[in-house]
Amino acid sequence: MEHWPTRQLWIYIDEGDSHRGRALSQRILAALRAAGCPGATVLRGVSGYGVHGIVHSDLIVDVPGHLPLVITCIDRADRIATVLPTLRELVTEGLIAISPVEVVQSSHREGGPFPRHLTVADVMSRDVARVTPATPVAELVGLLIDRALRALPVVDAEGRVVGIITDGDLLSRGATTLPLRLQQILPLGERAAQMAALEAQPQRAADLMTRDPITLPATTPLARAAAIMADHNLKRLPVVDAAGQLVGMVSRYDLLKTVAEGLRQRPEEPLRLADGAASTVGGLMDTGVPAVHRAMPLAETLDRLLETDKRRVVVLDDDQRVIGIITDGDVLRRAARRVQGRALQRLAGWLGGGARPEGVEIAAKGRTAADIMSSPVLTVTPETPTAEAIRLMIAHKVKRLPVVTPEGRLVGMIGRAALLRALGRGAATPPA
Repeated sequence: MEHWPTRQLWIYIDEGDSHRGRALSQRILAALRAAGCPGATVLRGVSGYGVHGIVHSDLIVDVPGHLPLVITCIDRADRIATVLPTLRELVTEGLIAISPVEVVQSSHREGGPFPRHLTVADVMSRDVARVTPATPVAELVGLLIDRALRALPVVDAEGRVVGIITDGDLLSRGATTLPLRLQQILPLGERAAQMAALEAQPQRAADLMTRDPITLPATTPLARAAAIMADHNLKRLPVVDAAGQLVGMVSRYDLLKTVAEGLRQRPEEPLRLADGAASTVGGLMDTGVPAVHRAMPLAETLDRLLETDKRRVVVLDDDQRVIGIITDGDVLRRAARRVQGRALQRLAGWLGGGARPEGVEIAAKGRTAADIMSSPVLTVTPETPTAEAIRLMIAHKVKRLPVVTPEGRLVGMIGRAALLRALGRGAATPPA
């Protein structure tokens, strides 16, 4: 095992020191954490004095905010050196010292891939849009589209979560006929027409929401959150405080991003998967992946696309190698450049599960799958480590990756849901 030079960092400041409206000690801890330092401690002095020679003590009534603080951590010398410029900018009045140290023993509690000290409160989104049970359908759909959201929590007068509205709720209860992902692609004029139609609808949030949704206390460990999401096949969950009031939303992406950030900060440490979790993509991938040949006529390609629940097909060349991917969003974006008005609305409605519009064969004549695919495509192999798949998804902000052989031939697909199931294994929800 390689041994790295180790240093102990000491930072001396006053308890009342601040930086841009936030306690300086918390700014320093955030900088150390962002740099990947495995741990840091803030020590509060009982008594002491600095360069001004004034003695402060917690035995004196009028000294709150003036007691000395010492922040210390032990880490590799190279990581300490990396964060040092940031610390120098933060500590304008105080002392920073570094001393060599010999680590005779270092151990930590084994766990899964999520840091044990983090809870959903540390990774959730706090600026959360919300509606009340009385919110009209046009207003809540406008909010979903304008902020590119996929779900809205519904809260009562005290801010407690009483429901949630998702894209699926809107479609299944007849509030909309077009998935939000397609509505967001429509030109502004077409989108305005859709919203005008909603203004006449009488439904309110209370009529459309799923009542009493699963929520997570803000203190929920990340591994537990991952297990709950995986068990219930949920993409995001409201986060509540002890009184049940909404304080945030946490998503699959938030959890996977936390794991990816840990991999970035500590590349020398392997991802510690829970017992039984697959260490490579091959043990997690879905093998039932719809695919079309690049020369398949466009009309047939669209039919195949609509046969799939995910509205997504992979495009292959003559040797069955992956060369592109087509989604319903790709089709609508490209169609918007060629057709407008009701023709575009009919196409969007068809992609959303409605009736097949007339003239599709004529409009698609002479065009093939290769003409509308997105290419090139980021891929992985069955031997790709689970950790690398997570890193790629987060770095490139994609939800799924085709899995190919070393020759590029399609064998499966890996998505965020499968990765989260692997990460949450072993932290399943206990029986009620």
